[in-house]
Amino acid sequence: MSNIIRFKPVKKATVCFKNNCITVYDEAAEVLEAIAITAGLFIAVGLVAKAIK
Repeated sequence: MSNIIRFKPVKKATVCFKNNCITVYDEAAEVLEAIAITAGLFIAVGLVAKAIK
């Protein structure tokens, strides 16, 4: 019988600006990921709208 313990991987997000980096884990990382995805979608929609004009 094998005694393997499996842990759920911890979500991790790192945000860097100039020479400062901040790393957050778990729920805060999920929030940052959601913010990044939303911002990316807004930028993509804006670029498409600008290209159509």
